[in-house]
Amino acid sequence: MKKHFLKITLNFSAIVLLLALIVTPLYFAKNAAKVAGVKSQSKYLVISQIDKFPNMKLTQSADNFTISFNKLGPSQLFQDIMIINNPTNSSQKYSLNVISANIEVFFGNDLTDRQIRIIIPSQTSVPISLSSKEDSSQTQEAVFRLTVEDE
Repeated sequence: MKKHFLKITLNFSAIVLLLALIVTPLYFAKNAAKVAGVKSQSKYLVISQIDKFPNMKLTQSADNFTISFNKLGPSQLFQDIMIINNPTNSSQKYSLNVISANIEVFFGNDLTDRQIRIIIPSQTSVPISLSSKEDSSQTQEAVFRLTVEDE
């Protein structure tokens, strides 16, 4: 009787183990497919170029960016410190809201046309540049917010 009960228990355990071995990879594959299929909902991608500039530091908190640097002269221009990419399938309207009073942040790198609002076509990138005004302080900080405007 004990042998018969032992065989039934072992067969039942073998079936449960076999089902677990079959179902577990299917469960993880289903979840991996969900993760792989997620589309980006981001309205922009930021590519930092700060490492190309000595003594510059970038910090980000949500849509707020802070760039701090040591000045080398009375006024300076830093071109292409960041690159904004529009990953969406449609054109997007972007805006820079500068919080610092003595720093000018603008799209592109044309000094004669410093744009703070721009429309970026789908799958296109635009650089952001920074210009420090004449100031006696050695260190400066650029604080600005990047926003996406509804069209």
